This record gives sequence, C-alpha cells and structure tokens, in this order.
Amino acid sequence: MRLVRAGAARSIAELVRLAVTEYASKSGFTKLVNLRDVPMPEARRAVERYLKKHPGAVWPDEMAEELGIDYRIVLAVVRELLAERKVEESPRKAEEIPA
Repeated sequence: MRLVRAGAARSIAELVRLAVTEYASKSGFTKLVNLRDVPMPEARRAVERYLKKHPGAVWPDEMAEELGIDYRIVLAVVRELLAERKVEESPRKAEEIPA
C-alpha cells in the first residue's frame, strides 16, 4: 500500500503486475502465456494453418500456447476436425521402462 501511495503504481493490481513482470524477466521466464478468446471460425483457420506448418503429432495444448488461443477453443476445433476426419488421433505408445 505504501508503494501505491508513494506513486510507484496506480493500484495494487498494477504493482503486482509490475512485480511479476520483473520477476519473470530476471528469472528468464519472459514468455508468459497470454491466451485470447477468439471466434470459432478464426480459431479454426489458425489451427488448420498451424497443422499444415507442423506435420506429425501435435498436442492441442502446444497449439493453444503457440497460437495464443484459449485451450478449450483449440480443443473444440480439434474435435470438429476429428469428427470431419480432417485430422486423426495419434496412436498412444506404451512406454517401456527398462529394468
């Protein structure tokens, strides 16, 4: 509260944002995920472009992070594409742990 009154920030929320940004920068975590809520048609176009540029197995959470789109929206798009047979689910491999 004293820092806000002293003019270091306009509010406690702004002070917290500044502190987190500085901590992330000093810690090397400069890429904070900022997901945006986009309309389904726009999300679908973005996901389809992403999949064309990244052949092979791609995880929806990775796409969401890279595209900056809410994970739930990306997952809904992926489910649509699966239903339309435009993409296929990657087979799960059993991991072998050597003895």
